[in-house]
Amino acid sequence: MTVDIKVIAYCTVFGCALILVLYKLLRVKMGFLRILGICAVLCVFEVTGIDFTISREKILLGSSGTLTMRCDVTETDIKNIYLIQIRRLKSTTLSGSDPNDWQTLALMEIGTNESPTLTDDITAVAGTKDYVAGGSWDSTTPANTYLSLSINIEKLVCDDARVYRCELIYKSIIIETIIDAKENATFSAYAKPQVTSLVARKNGSIVQGMSPSDMATSEVGDELELTCTANIGSFPGTVIRWNRTSDSASDDEFIIYQPPLGTFDDGFAVSDNQCGYTRVALLKYNISVADANMDNNLAFECYVTVSGDPYGNSTTTENNPKFYTDVYDFITLTSSTIELSTYQPLNTTGMMNGATAVEVLYPLALVVCLFACGIS
Repeated sequence: MTVDIKVIAYCTVFGCALILVLYKLLRVKMGFLRILGICAVLCVFEVTGIDFTISREKILLGSSGTLTMRCDVTETDIKNIYLIQIRRLKSTTLSGSDPNDWQTLALMEIGTNESPTLTDDITAVAGTKDYVAGGSWDSTTPANTYLSLSINIEKLVCDDARVYRCELIYKSIIIETIIDAKENATFSAYAKPQVTSLVARKNGSIVQGMSPSDMATSEVGDELELTCTANIGSFPGTVIRWNRTSDSASDDEFIIYQPPLGTFDDGFAVSDNQCGYTRVALLKYNISVADANMDNNLAFECYVTVSGDPYGNSTTTENNPKFYTDVYDFITLTSSTIELSTYQPLNTTGMMNGATAVEVLYPLALVVCLFACGIS
């Protein structure tokens, strides 16, 4: 028969209370200090067993490092250890009250697997998660026994943030009963922010321009509409931000751009039903003469910055999509062309019923010359 450690705890408390009541009411011939001593031993028995720890309470998915779970035997009242194992709930929707709700990841078992072993149902995915089992089985001094499980954090996903359990089955020296001790632990997973797309429209039509070598073409008066979609991490209050090129920077340098009121929409944070949120932001921008007069091409970038534990001071998305456009001021160019045309040589204009400038000015010059000679 296997007895749950919680059952023993309840029985211990009830037993102590019953002994004290009997002593008080029936004056049982047993020294009061002796009764307290028995209760003390039982209470010590109640609170010992195993110590289950997880190395991190919060995990930033996609980051580097190792998550380690360790189950240490702390019970001294052990005659034999039969089994020590690390398990987890098969689904986050299960309560764990049913033994079938649990999936065993690693174990050590008397007589068969006294070395740390990954179970058959987890070996199939051990390579994808980089599971590594560790530990030590000490039959001489059972309190030295421990079992550990290490996982590569880069391989973790939101669904891995479940309830984990250390379970120890052993035989007690004091009560000669098989005890089943359990302790649960968990960690929280946080999604890493990432910009997934940037779509550009000019005057309502989708245009290309995602690189300097494939720029769009715009003119003064055009309206740009940029739609940015991003996984914003695990904090729903995080918004999408914008950068743009400036006249004093090179094409690859961007500065913070704060859109004027009425020209942007932050959208809504939508849960991905795991541990992250998605947001779609909209930016509208009217091309101006100043944009046409820039030394650089006009370009925009959207990005996400998240701060707070476990993101640190700030975590900013990298390799964000950008939109580039070359801007022309066709109105100014047309005006300049017209202005220049007024200074063309006169021989290209029709004067005096189609006569050229030479035909008009030559006789006049001849009359002036003859007049001057006559005067002299």
